[in-house]
Amino acid sequence: MALTLRNLTQNPFTIKTLETFEDPNNAQSKSNVFPPDSRNVAQHALSFHHENLDILVKPFESFMLRAKGMASSGKSIRSPSIVMRITIESDMGERHRIDTNPLYTQKSSKPFTNLIHNPSRSYTALYHPAKPVAHLVVHTNHLHNYARWMESLPSNLPLSALSIPGTHNSHTHYRGLPSVRCQVSSIKVQLENGIRFLDVRVQPSHATDTQKKDLYLVHGAFPISLTGVKYFAPILETCYAFLAANPSETILLSLKREGVGSATDEHLAAILENHYIAPNPSRWYTGNRIPYLGDVRGKIILVRRYDIQKPSTPLSISSKTSSSSASFPVAACGLDATEWPHNSTHAVHGPFCVQDWCEVLHPSSIPSKLQYANEHLIRSSQTTAFIPGVNTDDKNPIPPGPLHLNFLSGSNFWNKGTWPEKIAKVVNRGIEEWICMGHALEEPVVAIDEPDRARAVDVECAGGTTGGTLRRKAKGGDGGTGVVIMDNVGEGGDWDLVGLIVGLNMGVLMAMHAIGTGL
Repeated sequence: MALTLRNLTQNPFTIKTLETFEDPNNAQSKSNVFPPDSRNVAQHALSFHHENLDILVKPFESFMLRAKGMASSGKSIRSPSIVMRITIESDMGERHRIDTNPLYTQKSSKPFTNLIHNPSRSYTALYHPAKPVAHLVVHTNHLHNYARWMESLPSNLPLSALSIPGTHNSHTHYRGLPSVRCQVSSIKVQLENGIRFLDVRVQPSHATDTQKKDLYLVHGAFPISLTGVKYFAPILETCYAFLAANPSETILLSLKREGVGSATDEHLAAILENHYIAPNPSRWYTGNRIPYLGDVRGKIILVRRYDIQKPSTPLSISSKTSSSSASFPVAACGLDATEWPHNSTHAVHGPFCVQDWCEVLHPSSIPSKLQYANEHLIRSSQTTAFIPGVNTDDKNPIPPGPLHLNFLSGSNFWNKGTWPEKIAKVVNRGIEEWICMGHALEEPVVAIDEPDRARAVDVECAGGTTGGTLRRKAKGGDGGTGVVIMDNVGEGGDWDLVGLIVGLNMGVLMAMHAIGTGL
């Protein structure tokens, strides 16, 4: 019986002891990965084995633990009531403990038990039942205030250095067709739970008159709600209110024209500029270069997926114009995302490096989608950000690298097996498992195309007859994710994937500290 332990915190900890026992009060322990805490092992355990390990696990590293000694006591090491008790010690000398059943078949999460009163740090265990070796991630993501998680990040970080959770077709949370609905939570709830990239598709209500400011919310050719037309303006009001309450944050807003109307991109551009951006210039970042976090706190960053008419010199906007081709200053163009190759597994365009393989035509193609998304996470994790005053000149810094955008979404409207919910169920879980046991490791514990399965070398190690360990070290780069854009995130109150993405900002923070201290 084996369990792989991963450190996804900013600080090292030491695995002090591994205790293995069969708990008669936990005979049905396969129904709960974290059995009730047994305070007195001598009273509750039928058999017991204790190992002093003293194994240092650095940030990002993983370690495989194998139970040994149980067979000699006559108890099967595959018994469903076997419990592994792991005690870790923080770099502050404080001990924490978790009891877990590595044969449990469902994902689960639980806080560590603190073994001292009022510790300076607390930990959470996130368990996944990979085959045949389960894994448990130690993290501190429960400490974040997800309404303002950017607050603790330095302002000199370029946006492309951050790990940012986002949603695809963020506005499609209403009661709608299952082939159209991509989200289960409102924009407000998404933002409060850490989402900072919103993907919104709109269609002008009038095809020629730019004085008609209403923009319908759509998904492809379809309306997003079965209960009536929904509009763009309330989304902006939600974003404005959120940023006013949380001025440390920024929101990337991707806007694209879709739907069956005859309006043009230039028409949409004029409406957005006249009625939404120009009246609130302090609330928007419309530059065409990747900004630094300090420059965009409290602002919406425009990610433009529609064409504009670019004048040779900046033109002012007439409030009386009704032309669908009205021009506006090129300074208001935003981050240009108009030329992404369609259905690409990897493309670099302007300020973006994108994975958006979206034509998942058959359920048999879902594993390919997962593989492409994980490969893009590898690209992002291997990058190193140029941070003014840290590893590039403060006054004349090397420009920020491209922003990695990783769409986990895909669909085929005409195949029920590839509707957004079906794909998200597989891909979101696979990405979560990859982040836990593959991301930013020299040798991932799991396979890139099947994150729920261990690599062959780990299977061999786990099947040994004697106790042992297998270490995985962190890989080069900052270990970030870029922007990860999801469907159906938060379903059933499960925001673990968002927490893991936000937590991976630890990599760039650790790099800044290491450079600053000369380590």
